[in-house]
Amino acid sequence: MTTDRSRLVRALREEEFQTVAQLSAALQIDEATVAEHLQRLEQDGLPLQNDGDFHFKLLESITPIDQDGLDDELQKAAFPYAQHVEILDTVDSTSDWLSRQQSGGVDIHGKACITEFQSAGRGRRGRNWRGSPYCHLMFSMGWCFQKEAVEMTGLSLSVGVAVADSLRNLSGAPVGLKWPNDLWCCDRKLGGILVDLNTVSKADTCAIVGIGINLHEPGLEHFDPGQPVTDLASNVQGELPSRTMIIAVVMTAVARGLDRFGQHQFGCDRDRFNALDVFAGRKVRANSGETSLEGIGQGADELGRYCLCFSNGSVETIISGDLSLSLVD
Repeated sequence: MTTDRSRLVRALREEEFQTVAQLSAALQIDEATVAEHLQRLEQDGLPLQNDGDFHFKLLESITPIDQDGLDDELQKAAFPYAQHVEILDTVDSTSDWLSRQQSGGVDIHGKACITEFQSAGRGRRGRNWRGSPYCHLMFSMGWCFQKEAVEMTGLSLSVGVAVADSLRNLSGAPVGLKWPNDLWCCDRKLGGILVDLNTVSKADTCAIVGIGINLHEPGLEHFDPGQPVTDLASNVQGELPSRTMIIAVVMTAVARGLDRFGQHQFGCDRDRFNALDVFAGRKVRANSGETSLEGIGQGADELGRYCLCFSNGSVETIISGDLSLSLVD
């Protein structure tokens, strides 16, 4: 849906300053609203230059998602649920938005919500996930399985395989997977996957799969402080494909991965996950509260549990929960 905010971003230029009055006249929006949007966009991280006298221009080219352009790319990618894709300019969380849709009686199987900006995006263990507006891929997709919740182990790993392979094919970047739900590139976090499960009945489970990928972060040096991060633009071989194409290809890969998981569970993706595992053969530390263990990464087992080999030769499997893994080296 086109909003005043996205229209304003389209009207901003990279090559010259414009005044609030000029933007107001061009968009037929009152000056106070334009000024408010500009202030909010600057706070949210849009690469804007303000000369201090109400003159604004973009520091680099920014293009909001175009509905017609996305429809074309989804058709090219053969995405089977193109009529169930919602584009939001801003939202608290795409996963929470889909959850509210489901609570309101909407069938969310195959339904996807894409946003230009998340004010309260969620990561694993309650972490915040937030990037500059109009610069990233942020979406959630609903999928219903004829499975009990206990059969859903390894789902985030299967989704990770689908996303990583699609990004590698699109960009040539060496995208890998960090168990249990991170996309990793050159020992830095590229994105994340968050799966929420809702048991519809004893034999049916609905998953909401949230995905966030750093495509091009203008403020990368300030983004998500406290851990190493990167974006796809910094690792691409050649020119980065359009954001619209990336969204369509990744969403299609995720839909196919979810369908495959519904038929075969994680077992069919295990070998590929282990081939993409950034921990494989490296010294890893597992932390859970006060407890810390160190071993060599051995990949995931058939249930998606991670395997660590210790110095005495023993191998132990670990599950996610509140546990986190990190490289010792």
